[in-house]
Amino acid sequence: MLMQSPSPFTHRTSLGHALSDESWLDAHSTACEAEYRQFVTRSGFAPGWTVLDAGSGSGGFVPFLAEAVGPRGSIICIDVAPENCRLSATRLNGSVAGAAVASLDDLPFPAASFDAAWCANTTQYLTDERLLDALEELRRVVRPGGRVAVKDMDMTAFRASPADPFLFSHLAEACLLAPDAPPESAGSLRGRDLRRRLEQAGFVDVRQQSAFIERWAPLRAVERQLWSGWLSYLAGLAATRDVPARDLAAWREIARDDGVPFVSRPDFYGCEAQVLAVGAVPEVAA
Repeated sequence: MLMQSPSPFTHRTSLGHALSDESWLDAHSTACEAEYRQFVTRSGFAPGWTVLDAGSGSGGFVPFLAEAVGPRGSIICIDVAPENCRLSATRLNGSVAGAAVASLDDLPFPAASFDAAWCANTTQYLTDERLLDALEELRRVVRPGGRVAVKDMDMTAFRASPADPFLFSHLAEACLLAPDAPPESAGSLRGRDLRRRLEQAGFVDVRQQSAFIERWAPLRAVERQLWSGWLSYLAGLAATRDVPARDLAAWREIARDDGVPFVSRPDFYGCEAQVLAVGAVPEVAA
């Protein structure tokens, strides 16, 4: 449900992916820094490893990956948007060993090139078929015994109070059923299926953990920026989808003045769900 919105908060890349440009991704990384660092820590990457940041965006996870692999480790970034590759390459003064424009399902690396791969909030843009291809590619380029960590969201748990909680489920369903629905309409609801998808792609010892990223008023400035942008975007999206008329009225009120009054309420609460699945590449049979 992350495309086809007339909202000014689409934050598109040069390839048209919504909510994927530098300003949006950096705001998200800053507002959710503590949780994002924990996701990388839970992935179990070791000092000295070479890690592929697959779908690196603007490089927001590079600092956390660099902490995990230490000064002897290295990070290679890929993204389909050239501007995001350029941004990723500038992070942390040499922690990024390189950045390349590439697609997840056609990685330009030999087999077993990496100790691990990290893929955050990228698989939602893929169809089910392309997701399987992408996971098989990640398994191919990571050495036997190495790890692949995939993090993505599950919009079924999205909440912003004191709005009616069914606003968000109604919108998710309307986006999924729309005749022009892009892959994100289903992909953003697929987060809690990631473990099974990794197992289907041949990973072993797969584990999965879901986490709520919750914020209560009063919000920090970057949190107000993030949540007002989120809600303004979704309100614009609702205007293009077949949601109930009363929902549209509620969305207009939420998005009034770019959503700032709503997220500035003393009783505001916001929640998004992120899912992390980590699997190992099978060891070569003796």
